[in-house]
Amino acid sequence: MSPAHVLEPTYRRLKNALLEGRFRAGAKLEAMRLADDFGVSMTPVRDSLNQLVGEGLVDLTPGEGFRVPLLTEQALRDILQVNALLLEHTSDTDRKSLEIDEGSNVTQGAYADRLAHVFRDIAANSGNRFRVHLVERISDRLHPIRELEPEICPGASHALEQIERTAQQGLDGSNRAVRAYHQHIEALVPALVGRLNQQTA
Repeated sequence: MSPAHVLEPTYRRLKNALLEGRFRAGAKLEAMRLADDFGVSMTPVRDSLNQLVGEGLVDLTPGEGFRVPLLTEQALRDILQVNALLLEHTSDTDRKSLEIDEGSNVTQGAYADRLAHVFRDIAANSGNRFRVHLVERISDRLHPIRELEPEICPGASHALEQIERTAQQGLDGSNRAVRAYHQHIEALVPALVGRLNQQTA
């Protein structure tokens, strides 16, 4: 196992590169090449890759090694449907207003980060930690797609603001806003996957 002071920055750098879509979907992730690029030994790179396999951000096939997962249209639809179910059913518990700091970097930040933040807060409001864990993993997996949403869908920022506003107010309207968002994005799946594949080709 790598020392924490080497493993943590290696893991963070590799994860950020995956979230930002710097590797082509399906590309082989060679530990030796990554180690050279990062200026570290192969051990922290292998440890980081194995950790990212557990998070669903890297695929591992015995005999073939590590690869960036392919995101097909059907896979994206499946992920969106699960995310919608996890978020919509938080109303099964007593819902409270969510405290979103208007001056925070997240509220003022990038679209994909803000969406991940509000979805995490909605999941956390259920009191179910495993639900939060799943929503966070889904947000990581969809980060490259979500970065493309404002480009493909001009109304994406408005939909995000609606989700943030209704979540803050603790209204059942947040369920409607979350459902409307997922239905709209599902309709754009071919365009989003096509654009992602162009970008990483």
